[in-house]
Amino acid sequence: MEIVFQLVVQRVAVLSFHTSPLAQPGSGVYRSEDAGVTWRYLNTYNNRPFYYSQIRINPVDDSKVYLLTTRFMVSTDGGTTFANGSEDEEVHGDFHAMWLDPTDEDRYYLGMDKGAGLTHDGGQAFLLYDNLAIGQYYRIGVDMRDPYHVYGGLQDNGSFAGPSFTREARGVLNDDNWKMHWGDGQDVQIDPTNWRKVYTSAEGGSFRTLDPVTRRFGGSPPERSNILNYGDRERSLRFNWSAPLVMSPHDPGVIYLGGNYLFRTDNGGDTWRIISPDLTTDDSSKWNRRHGGLTPDNSGAEMHATATTVAESPVVAGVLWVGTDDGNVQVTRDGGRTWTNVRSQLEGVVPANTWVDRIEPSRFDPGTAFVVFDGHRQNRFDPWIFRVTDYGKTWTALGAGLPEGEVVHVVRQDPTNPALLFAGTEFGVWGTLDGGRTWHRLGAGFPTVAVQDLVIHPRDRDLIAATHGRSLWILDDITALEQLIPETADQAAYLFDQRPATLWQNRSRGGQRGHFWFGGGNPPGFAAVGPLPRAPARSLAVVTFWLREWPAAGAVLEIASRDGSKKRTIALEPGEGLLRIGGVDRRPWPQRRAL
Repeated sequence: MEIVFQLVVQRVAVLSFHTSPLAQPGSGVYRSEDAGVTWRYLNTYNNRPFYYSQIRINPVDDSKVYLLTTRFMVSTDGGTTFANGSEDEEVHGDFHAMWLDPTDEDRYYLGMDKGAGLTHDGGQAFLLYDNLAIGQYYRIGVDMRDPYHVYGGLQDNGSFAGPSFTREARGVLNDDNWKMHWGDGQDVQIDPTNWRKVYTSAEGGSFRTLDPVTRRFGGSPPERSNILNYGDRERSLRFNWSAPLVMSPHDPGVIYLGGNYLFRTDNGGDTWRIISPDLTTDDSSKWNRRHGGLTPDNSGAEMHATATTVAESPVVAGVLWVGTDDGNVQVTRDGGRTWTNVRSQLEGVVPANTWVDRIEPSRFDPGTAFVVFDGHRQNRFDPWIFRVTDYGKTWTALGAGLPEGEVVHVVRQDPTNPALLFAGTEFGVWGTLDGGRTWHRLGAGFPTVAVQDLVIHPRDRDLIAATHGRSLWILDDITALEQLIPETADQAAYLFDQRPATLWQNRSRGGQRGHFWFGGGNPPGFAAVGPLPRAPARSLAVVTFWLREWPAAGAVLEIASRDGSKKRTIALEPGEGLLRIGGVDRRPWPQRRAL
């Protein structure tokens, strides 16, 4: 058995170990004062040792002992008794890291699922570092307000929502965002016709509705009491930790939730219907298990043989695709009455039982979809993306242009250009202009980080990336990429159709905030004039064009009023644009009320 202990002054050590009452050695806290030769059993507390079991000793005073678990537990009597060191939960949730000042017993840092904190008074008060963009997002959704808001579920930090733009010169600030609910947030779906109808989920198939204005919750997840056709099913319901929740693209009142069955509600979760058989392998070894070694534990994350991705064709209602964590790819063409598992077409290509991370139905053909497999749990790191046609009869691999070892998590097809795809991988975002034959990494400052979800805003055509560790990133206005078809690229010069620009009224708050604040970047159509807190902001019209090669004599951009009576000519120089991808160039132009 592996044991870990920490030596301190006077050869005192404390150990976290496995359980029983104090009369008999078991799980809990042990103390040694002879460098580990003998141990004394002090306390049975040892919350989820397979996940935590971290123990620290104050280097100045060895009577102060700290346990990093779901709670931050503190002892002032050498480990005999412990109390909650963050009872008010201002620093909270799954503590994993700690640094103790070797010269000041009251000063230490804590690292937890919700960030990092510092105390100078032994834990009576903490400074929470909320200026770190380190959110771990699972999945995201967007509404249709202007500016639109982004909603998303985070690892052990509930679900948050916030604006993509606020007319604040300093950008989108932390206090522009708000927490919808606790738990491990997952999917969020927003009614595109009414942004006050939000459907949100948390770990293990938890479900609720939410009104962002009143903050009133409603609905319930599917269970025996609210499933209208539960019948005499012997199997219990199973849900993945990240059970997929999706809205029908044909009717925003229809919501699907994936478990071992596919569930549908038409009334916000008041009642549900099962619209499938068990879509998994129903292998009991994948769900009838306990974890934790000598200290069994089952948090829900261990539940498998469950759906991991659900999607309905935006072309034809009732064409539904479901992928599971044990490798099945199921499709129905009649709203769930009959199902076909099309996974057998990949025999010998992708190992059986490989996790299906995402299915993206084609925006143009009801029988086509894009399927992503994630094999890292089986020590396979292939970039598996496939285009599936004929409702699963034909599979074409699209990952050849991606680096080996770059596991793919999500793929999205552009709504207007069928050849434009985006992929989120373990290390970033990639794009293709030719349907997957060649891929290009989208860099320009994007971090090396796992991308768990991608959304193309249906109106604004922004690409939003949800990362697992670096929060949310937005690539503003991909309309040029949508228009960059081969006929465009063959031309020496091309002026793209431009996205409408808005003349925004500045609503910056001004005032000093110190230096420990974070502001998400503004879109290129709005910029601060100067670095000071009281600096004004101005609106910009963004003009995007294509030059296959930069002319030796330079280039000129002419902007004219609709009737041609007013014109302005701008001499362009290479490299001045906000964005340059190949020959695509983008220039900001200060807006006026008239040219």
